[in-house]
Amino acid sequence: MGSKKTWVLISLGIILFLCIAGAIVFLLREEDTDSKYRAISVYKVSYTKVTGMKITQQDSVIDMVKTNGVWQFRDQAGVSVDQGSMESALTMVCYLYAQDKLYDEIENLSNYGLDPAVMQVEIELDDGTNQTVRFGSFTSARDGVFMTLSGSDALYVYDLDSYSILENAAKAMRDLTIDIDADELDTIEILRASGARIPILMTKIPENRRVGLESWMLQSPFTAIANAKAVSLVKSFFASPRYSSFVADTVSDDYGLNSDSAYIYLKESGGKSVKIWIGNRLDSGRYYCMQEGGNGVYELASGFEALLEIETENLFPIAVFPVSAENPVNVTINLGSETFQLDQSAGGGFTLNGKTLSEDVANTLFAYLAELQFRGVVEQAAITAEPNATIVLEQSGNELVYRFYGYRNDYYAVEFNGSGSLSGYIKADHLAVLAAAFNEASKG
Repeated sequence: MGSKKTWVLISLGIILFLCIAGAIVFLLREEDTDSKYRAISVYKVSYTKVTGMKITQQDSVIDMVKTNGVWQFRDQAGVSVDQGSMESALTMVCYLYAQDKLYDEIENLSNYGLDPAVMQVEIELDDGTNQTVRFGSFTSARDGVFMTLSGSDALYVYDLDSYSILENAAKAMRDLTIDIDADELDTIEILRASGARIPILMTKIPENRRVGLESWMLQSPFTAIANAKAVSLVKSFFASPRYSSFVADTVSDDYGLNSDSAYIYLKESGGKSVKIWIGNRLDSGRYYCMQEGGNGVYELASGFEALLEIETENLFPIAVFPVSAENPVNVTINLGSETFQLDQSAGGGFTLNGKTLSEDVANTLFAYLAELQFRGVVEQAAITAEPNATIVLEQSGNELVYRFYGYRNDYYAVEFNGSGSLSGYIKADHLAVLAAAFNEASKG
């Protein structure tokens, strides 16, 4: 009986020992597994101490410097880098971790794609020192890339996820920044990518030179008041800095960027300007582009086709005259045989050929003026005769002069401010209705 009890106790002891041993082995194995994938801190410095960074990938070099807290390209003063991408790159380099440390010392860097490096990142610190990180080829398992750090002979493995973040950040920093203040624009010039190859030129009218509601003048392909919607469309694309994706360092025929390329030129009132050359269109609908005076080919951000393919009829407003009852001006209508002179009087009312008008009649005449509309764009036509009618709008010594010439059978083509170019055309009957309204008001 005692012997049996002894064997039971011995068996329980053995089982307990095996359980404890198994637990110890499991814990040791788990610790070993954790240590295998635990990141190794290679280098650490506060990114606030970094004053410069250069990223080299084959022939591509991105050289940046921090000026007044803003990262800019070192060789292009005033051109800022995508700050978010810059911070991503700094985070990866300033807090550098490795997936594994393979050797304490290596001799032949080229065996690991490190001489020359696939990507090299150099940072400058505010104490005058530098640090360089080199990234090489993929490991045989393709679970990382080889990495070395200046001042050390050790070889590390850098994990692919972190490398991808750094690589994408570097690519984003090469994106083209079209940075111009849309609210300060005073000149817009566009050579379209399709259709008529005549530049579209719009210039802002100074406030002290305006007559009515007009704010921009169309100078080409003909002279007219510019459509405010066309100007707003341009401004909407540049209301904030536009980023265009980097494609290549050098221009080739494949991109369609040459002396005949379309372009967008913008100038601020202070003189700052930018010109973007436009190349071939991609299958995505976007265009290749490059900035004048800059380097590299980029893929223009989406949506710009609305500017590059804008229809001529959308360049000027549908309303012929920029007036309304709330924005009255002095009006002279010369029909050859008769003239109507609508003037603002000192008391705030209006007179027509010297006769005082009621407020309702004056408002009706301005409604007729405001409702006269263009019906389309004049095709190639020359001015060969005297105008059938001339209408002048005047305010504070500034004038807008419209001359109307017979066009086809039932229309009048409009020339603006003596430019010699015809813009849109109106129905002849509509001008006759306007003249009849003024004639009736002058007699009533």
